[in-house]
Amino acid sequence: MPIYRGDGGSGDASTDAYASQVATHAQTATTKANEAAASATAAAASATAAANEATTFNNSLGAAATTLSAGASATASYNSSTKVFTLGIPTGATGATGSTGSQGATGPQGATGAQGPQGATGATGPQGATGAAGSDGSDGSDGATGSQGATGPQGATGATGATGATGAGVATGGSTGQALVKTYGTDYNTQWATVLTANQTITLSGAVTGSGTTSITTTLSTIDGGTY
Repeated sequence: MPIYRGDGGSGDASTDAYASQVATHAQTATTKANEAAASATAAAASATAAANEATTFNNSLGAAATTLSAGASATASYNSSTKVFTLGIPTGATGATGSTGSQGATGPQGATGAQGPQGATGATGPQGATGAAGSDGSDGSDGATGSQGATGPQGATGATGATGATGAGVATGGSTGQALVKTYGTDYNTQWATVLTANQTITLSGAVTGSGTTSITTTLSTIDGGTY
């Protein structure tokens, strides 16, 4: 008789029992193979998901930098939502001022610009001060008097003229101490006028302008023994 050696040892069995056990083992092997295939599929899916997640992470990964004040400590941070690394970089210290460079050459003179419009007329300035009064020449300062010329020879005695009509005499009017004076230099018009006499007071009125010394010259005439 055939001998079957099963899981539990050896013993005698019929042909049917042997075939049934073989089928059971084959089914078990198939189940295990299917489970292994499912595990392999799941592992492949997990690997694909991990690869996709890694690709997405790499595509989303970013970096940024911020400027910190001078002397501050550098910083680094990561935002898991935005997948961005942020670095804080302190401002460097201000460097020393460099030496002044030499002066450049003078550039060419530019073209003359257009003439601007004429400005408005300025306001009228204040009136100037009144000038000093001029000299009237009464003190003889206009020029020295020339020397008297020599007396010419006496001419011949002319014929006696006809006796003229009696004159009108002294004009009427006037008062004591007055004298007749000419009113024009080219005719015979006269008028009564008060003349200066000795010890007479002269009064000046009105504003006196100018500077310097003012002098008054008085000429007294002697007529018929009297001083006027």
